[in-house]
Amino acid sequence: MESQTDLLNRPGIFLIGSSNVGKRTLLSRLTSVDVEGAAFDSASQVNVHGWTINNKYYTADVSIWMAHLNDDFSAANVPVFRRMTALVMVFDMNEPSSLAAPREWVSHTDIQNFEILLCIGNKVDLVTGHPAHAEYRRRLLKLEDSAADLYSEEYGISELEGTSLLGDEEPSWDIRRSCLEWCTDHNIEFIEACGSNADFDKCLSIDGDLQELSVSTVHFLLICGLEWY
Repeated sequence: MESQTDLLNRPGIFLIGSSNVGKRTLLSRLTSVDVEGAAFDSASQVNVHGWTINNKYYTADVSIWMAHLNDDFSAANVPVFRRMTALVMVFDMNEPSSLAAPREWVSHTDIQNFEILLCIGNKVDLVTGHPAHAEYRRRLLKLEDSAADLYSEEYGISELEGTSLLGDEEPSWDIRRSCLEWCTDHNIEFIEACGSNADFDKCLSIDGDLQELSVSTVHFLLICGLEWY
């Protein structure tokens, strides 16, 4: 187990967002470690994890500092904030207020010290009428068991969610458009993701090209930015 001193000396990734936007789920997917039940330090309101990035090009030990954005949060309580390399902000695509939280935080925080700036719109599977639903449905239909019940919990679609997942309703893109404009203004990379459903996550695309796995896209952007360390 990594010591606190060891984690303090590693290149840092700052993962922030409101409560219940899926930060723990995304972190678990990125690090392949279950952190769903991780407790937050009551004094600093942060949770720190070690992560070893290991690929065919290099190996790097980094630390990921996760924090809930709320009225009491202050970056001053994070000991290595000024020395962190990457900022990853997460919001719920279905909750406009969850995007307002990181926008408000950035408005009074200097983020220029970060080499990598990412904003993740999570829980895309719950966005009514999102184009990825059609791709997800096509993939389900290609399953070998043609008799499978598409509305079963086994395939990630409940009977109650059937309308939003498979319907033809036009989605409201206000939150996405607002986020894209804000990200462009601040040179932040925007990525959509579905941290809780890897199969749906594979159906997301950027400008018409499948991301293959958007959480892995986050992983790729992070390791590229951290490669020089």
